[in-house]
Amino acid sequence: MKKFISILLVGAMLFALCSCTSTSEKEQLTMGILDTVKSLDPIYASGDGEKIISANCFEGLLRLDSKGQIDLGGATAYSVSKDNLVYTFKLNPLAKWHITKATKAVMKEVGLSDFKNKITAEDYIFGIKRFIEAGNTHFNCIKGAKEYDPDDSPDIGVTAIDEHTLQITLVKKDPDFLYKLATLPVYPCEQVFCEALGNIHFSTPATIICNGPYYVDNVLETETVLKRNPSYTGKLQVHNQSVRLYNADKQNDLQKRFENGNCDMYLTTSDAPPEGDSTAFTAVNAVWGFAFNCKTAVGKTAELRSILLSTIDYDKIELPEFATEKADRIIPNNYLVRDSVYSDFSPQKISYAKNVKAAQANLDILLDRTDKEAYTVELAIPAPMENSMKKIIEYWETLFEDKILFDTRIFDIEDVSKIVSEGEYDLGILPVTPTDKTAFGMLAAFSGAPCNYKDKKLTAYTTKLKTTNQENAVLFGSAEKYLTDSGIFVPLFFTSSNLYLTNGLKGVYLADGGTLIYMHSGKKVQDK
Repeated sequence: MKKFISILLVGAMLFALCSCTSTSEKEQLTMGILDTVKSLDPIYASGDGEKIISANCFEGLLRLDSKGQIDLGGATAYSVSKDNLVYTFKLNPLAKWHITKATKAVMKEVGLSDFKNKITAEDYIFGIKRFIEAGNTHFNCIKGAKEYDPDDSPDIGVTAIDEHTLQITLVKKDPDFLYKLATLPVYPCEQVFCEALGNIHFSTPATIICNGPYYVDNVLETETVLKRNPSYTGKLQVHNQSVRLYNADKQNDLQKRFENGNCDMYLTTSDAPPEGDSTAFTAVNAVWGFAFNCKTAVGKTAELRSILLSTIDYDKIELPEFATEKADRIIPNNYLVRDSVYSDFSPQKISYAKNVKAAQANLDILLDRTDKEAYTVELAIPAPMENSMKKIIEYWETLFEDKILFDTRIFDIEDVSKIVSEGEYDLGILPVTPTDKTAFGMLAAFSGAPCNYKDKKLTAYTTKLKTTNQENAVLFGSAEKYLTDSGIFVPLFFTSSNLYLTNGLKGVYLADGGTLIYMHSGKKVQDK
């Protein structure tokens, strides 16, 4: 499931809600992508364009909000039984399919002229069964799903209590179940319409019916057009009348179109901002914080790490403009573990303002034991945080006099990969970027750059926590506390990237490390 979600989320839900200029609503939003749209079926969406269509033209029971937390979609409310095995969803009674003139003509040909376009619980049941039948095993937790066969074993634990109440029964507890509903393409599907069209279902804009904020108007070789769905009755506010997806074979072609004013925004893998009048998110997707390099002589000294990190006033640190949001924990809430199974541990609350006298005394003991007069600490600081770090260094110099000396290296954000790979620092404000975007993946990342920390206890944590479930997920808080108490890392903020926008566009927020991007009228992107 983890691999599937990481693939699904790249570029997904890019235009989910809205965007408009700072002076008036924008009739059409244009977007540059590096692929062509070959499939309109959400279950088989692979490229960015197909995922944009999937996430914006269809709406499932749940979605993720701006912080990566679970939010309502086609469901207006839900409840969970005490044993966490039965989930009951109340559906939007006003929800209906959008049927274009072209679709009506197709429906007439196949004898569906009296088709009723309201969306009911049965449509969600068929959508879930269709997802399972396609070979996806992510819902094996649902009763009967593992053995599901439309011919031999047609029933699974998904039941329509009434037209607008859906009940899902699990065979075993799954703490990620709601997260799966919010991220996997389990959208409602009308069985009568689908079976009447047979093999041509989802093949053209005329052979699909949508329930999301947009519908597919046209698909050409060089562009795809989505239009605002006038039949949409969900909670998302949509101001753009249309979204036009331009595709190109080369990144440079997209950038030229953007710079020439022929494209409002484009996805890119580059960390360098484009030329021209633009807003750019250029930071790597990571959690940034105070990170010790445990490969160096200073970084190996646990007592010194603890002394420095325990005397930082985090409230005086000004976050840079490229920060997506403040980090009150090391592992983001949306890394496949719901917030409810985390401990209440918050590193910054326990790291700052420990007894100053104790820190001074511990430093004297350390110097006597190692027969040193002073320690020199090599610092690596991103340029946007130079002023904040200057205040902290001044405090350290006052607190520890000449017993700890600091050699500071200020680097530009675009050079962060070079700084981390070279490893010529003892302590820095640096990013930890997991290759596997899960809680386990984040913990495992500390064994590599920028921290390079390995010990038996951390290995034991990561080994034990490979399987995410309700019973062991609470231990992630203990692992975070261990990293902080050991003076390895204390988080400051999360960042996201790979999205460029023109000035004046509003409504963009990023979640899940930049791979899940929404457009929403309630937020505004400031020039950076």
